[in-house]
Amino acid sequence: MNQTELNNYFNTHWRGHLNTYLYSGLNLAKHIKKHEWVLDVGCGINSFKPLIANLVGIDPAFGQADYQTTIEKFQTELRFDVAFCLGSINFGDEQTIRNQIKCVVNLLKPTARIYWRVNPGLQDHGNKECLTIEFFPWSKKLLQDYAQEYGFIAQNIKDDLNNRIYCEWLRTA
Repeated sequence: MNQTELNNYFNTHWRGHLNTYLYSGLNLAKHIKKHEWVLDVGCGINSFKPLIANLVGIDPAFGQADYQTTIEKFQTELRFDVAFCLGSINFGDEQTIRNQIKCVVNLLKPTARIYWRVNPGLQDHGNKECLTIEFFPWSKKLLQDYAQEYGFIAQNIKDDLNNRIYCEWLRTA
């Protein structure tokens, strides 16, 4: 599935429920300090924008994003304290996922956090169209392994609603 097909799927068939997640929903805004800059990767309709002053939302499918683009194509001189990857880095093979993680990490300051919500490979969006999407089979172990590989510590790994996995990555100087 290419990016155009993914964009069409999300615009046509997917409905987000950011307010329903226990750990990876809108409540994450309270973890952000007033001076911190946040990159919301795959921001959808940019739900965090009214809650976080220094937020930049990117999304290839939704015009409500500050920048309608993919993480691979997004460029800025700004470096972020925090990244939200809440259901956005879930599609494609391992090489695609690793490349997207690298793109996120390269946009962060030396001391940074990433908040994750990942799908363990389930095609469970409640419609037949999602069966054409390649969902990456995330696991708690992969979150830990990739965190270490990219210079972070994985913490607070928890099962979230809808069979998703929540995790925080922390990198200190």
